[in-house]
This record gives sequence, structure tokens and C-alpha cells, in this order.
Amino acid sequence: MNGQEIFELLQRLGLTEYESKTLTSLIRLGEAKAPDISREAQVPKTRVYDVLDKLMERDLIIEIQGRPKKYRVRETEKIFNELVNRKKSELKELESETIELQKRLGSEFKEERAGEKVMKVKDRQDFLRILAQEVQRANNSIIAFTEITSKNPTIIKAINEAKQRNVEVKVLHGLPEDELAELKKIGVEVKKSTHNIEAFIIDDKKLVLALSDLKKEKPEYNFTIWIESPMIPVFKSHFERHWHPKK
Repeated sequence: MNGQEIFELLQRLGLTEYESKTLTSLIRLGEAKAPDISREAQVPKTRVYDVLDKLMERDLIIEIQGRPKKYRVRETEKIFNELVNRKKSELKELESETIELQKRLGSEFKEERAGEKVMKVKDRQDFLRILAQEVQRANNSIIAFTEITSKNPTIIKAINEAKQRNVEVKVLHGLPEDELAELKKIGVEVKKSTHNIEAFIIDDKKLVLALSDLKKEKPEYNFTIWIESPMIPVFKSHFERHWHPKK
């Protein structure tokens, strides 16, 4: 490994530019005086002592008393183990903070108020991603009218995660039977019905409804999210008529 590779790795492990340059030079020199380190590392003399102090605080180098004072690098294995372990600790702490933040954000989403949001996206995939997010928040049930979304990998993944939380999922579809294999594989109840609707009713209180035709290429796609809307029972009733058609 050459000096540049060592320098870049030390930076990725969390050292500053000057700290990385100084430690790289000491790894090459083994032991040296501050002026020699400054010259080798191309770190200004006005900064090199502060940098050396920082590296000593991190227990990466050793100060050797004398006239003049010298600095010795620790074993490279110990240096990199120390930096990697510190990075792991930082990542573990960051992961804990992220999980806690996700929990708080999840609670905020659960406190959504009744109302209607009409939204517009330029990419059909953006609508599908938003729909998947709403599906992932389901706690009890999902009923869906679909002729396109149920064969999308993003939606399949979200529905699968819901099923793993024991969410009941029923889908009325207008798709060829061979395009529903993934849904059936994860235990979704499906029935064929022609309806020309893309709508998901989540936990009997939220309706995600596509207002644009998702089958066609368009410059933008409109959809709405209704929460505790009087339209939800209407869609549920329509769903039940298709799910249990009268003979």
C-alpha cells in the first residue's frame, strides 16, 4: 500500500486532512522530530504540533521525551484496529439514533388528521413509491382495486411486509392470471373483476386513489389521499359488490 492509499484510507476512517498526512508520514518514517514530520507531511509548522497532540489524544502515536522531542508511530495493526473500532462505534450510535428518529416519525404519521390531499408527480414510479409508503403503514387491513400497481415490485414488497405483520390484504384485479403469481405466493386474496380503478383502502380510514390513468404515458400523474373521508365507505361498498357479486 503506497502513501496515497494510506492517506485516503485514514481520511475515510475519520481523520482530518492534516491528521491523515501527518500519520501517513510517521508510518513511513517510524520515528521523527516535529520539523521533519512537518516537512515530510507538507503540514505547516504552525499546525503540526496541534495535529501531533490530537494524534496522541487518539493514542495513535507516542511522544518520546528528549532534546529535541520525537514522535513514534504505534504498530499499524493497532492504529487501524483502533480507527475501525471507533468507526463501528459511531455507526452503531448513528443506527440507534436513526431507529429512534424513525419511531418518532412513524408516530407522527400515525397521527394524521382527517382530510384530503391532492398530489401531482411527473413520474409514475413516484406515485408507486408513495403508495408503497402508505401500504407499509397499514396495521390491520388493505383492500385494493388495481389493474397495474399489484404487479409492481415496489408495491409487491410493501404488501409482503404488511402480510408479515398479519395485515389482511384483498385485491380486486383486472390483470391476466399469470401476472398475479407474486401476490398469491405471499398469501394475498385475489379476485378478478374489471373496474378500471387504482385505489387502496388502508385500515378502513385512508384511501389512496389514482386520478390519472396509470396505464398511459403522461407528463404528470394526479392522485389523492383521503383520510376518514365519507368517500371511503362508498368505495368499500363498491368493493364488496365486486368481491361478493350477486348471482
